[in-house]
Amino acid sequence: MINRAIAGILTFVLLLSYFAPAASAESGPVFTLTASEDRAVAGRDIRVIVTGEHLQDMYGFEIQLTYDKSRLEYKGAKSAVSGFSVPVHEEEGRLLFAHTKVGRTNGESGKVEMAEITFRMIAAGKTSVELKKVKLVSSDIMAQEPKADVRIDFDITRQLQAFTDISGHWAEGNIDKAASIGIVDGYPDGTFRPQQFVTRAEFTAMLIRALSLPQATDIALEFTDSAHIPSWAVPAVSQAISAGIVTGYEDHTFRASKHINRAEMAVMATRTLVVPIDSGKTTSFADDSEIPSWASPFIAHAVEAGIMQGRGNNRFVPKANATRAEAVTLILTLQSSGNALF
Repeated sequence: MINRAIAGILTFVLLLSYFAPAASAESGPVFTLTASEDRAVAGRDIRVIVTGEHLQDMYGFEIQLTYDKSRLEYKGAKSAVSGFSVPVHEEEGRLLFAHTKVGRTNGESGKVEMAEITFRMIAAGKTSVELKKVKLVSSDIMAQEPKADVRIDFDITRQLQAFTDISGHWAEGNIDKAASIGIVDGYPDGTFRPQQFVTRAEFTAMLIRALSLPQATDIALEFTDSAHIPSWAVPAVSQAISAGIVTGYEDHTFRASKHINRAEMAVMATRTLVVPIDSGKTTSFADDSEIPSWASPFIAHAVEAGIMQGRGNNRFVPKANATRAEAVTLILTLQSSGNALF
């Protein structure tokens, strides 16, 4: 009964504000969003604090926020301002939170922490919370809707998995970093297997996870062996084809389970670079004659851009299978190059 009365009071105050004249906002309020945590890690909670500055006699307020439900899960909301809150209305990544003081009292002025919204971070990746709208009500039932289009961005990382087989490996740091940002996973037994060869499906999935590409939902895979592409790799292969990063073989197969060689990996990586490719470019490797003609200009650009190098003795070894460690290192190098579609 008490809760119903409280909700009624707040609803009454907010409804009244719709019919009240709007207050002047010449030196209007300013709003900010801040986070409770410096590091955003999947599986943890994070609190987003809505703060208002230059407030004048704020008796009640209503805020509207939007967020990405694929990466954030709403957990709760509260206000440190004395008074009562109406239960949050949440629907499809949009939530409405309202709060009011009660009784004959002045509103809040100056800088005020208006609300604290708690989210659970459920998936790695870039996301944001946006404050789309704010409605303020003064103690004399004057309404104001100041500009409030602000946002806070998060780059959610995965919980770091302690792999049991990478200590001392030359790519240990790269593997840890790639795992933390969701590019690669380990195996159920806690290993990463850095020297294990990478398949075409696996490398395509790694590369697409790191790229900022739109979903390719309308791309049909027309390879003769499409049925053999693992279901977890189908979206990545579709996106890679749509972006022109990967193609199949002359016999119209994709060969998802085939180990990717260094020449193929170089071509895919170079296609993500926002640079023109000189088709006449060649390499100076001692084994240049072993590099397929279709791969030579791509390898030359990859080496020139510093994203790939030889394996020693001035040899590129184009037909050698690429390892998981090499794949991870290449992708991180692409990310830091500033010239790729990341």
